[in-house]
Amino acid sequence: MPHDRVDVHPGSVLHIKGFASRGHPAKNKYILIIGCPTDSEALGFLISSQLAYLEQESHKREVVLIPDRATAFLNRKSIIQCFHLEYLSRNSLCEGFEQGMVTNAGRLSARYLYKVKEVVTGSRLLAQIDIDLALSILPSGS
Repeated sequence: MPHDRVDVHPGSVLHIKGFASRGHPAKNKYILIIGCPTDSEALGFLISSQLAYLEQESHKREVVLIPDRATAFLNRKSIIQCFHLEYLSRNSLCEGFEQGMVTNAGRLSARYLYKVKEVVTGSRLLAQIDIDLALSILPSGS
């Protein structure tokens, strides 16, 4: 994992201070990078500890569970929210990294990317354009 630049390889997890999306207030967030469709953009999904989504009929099949202590950087059971694709400017990520607002938290193993791909393939909440784009950059395998 690079220490001198932001890591946007598939499976990388970034911690972004003051991340704002979809009209929600800015909060510190973890984001799983699933890949880069272009040189200027990275795509990702939020990682959250809001486990209520596991109980919601509309969302429970749209998340990937990360068990407690499965990683060194997540300190509780978490979920990858695969129901909203985040489009991230690589320039903004690099600037944030230089300013200390974006840090490389770590990497999730490839099995999480395969699980994300399964969820995205069957998603009922993502727009078809987002599904197609995510599937075009997620790694194949199992």
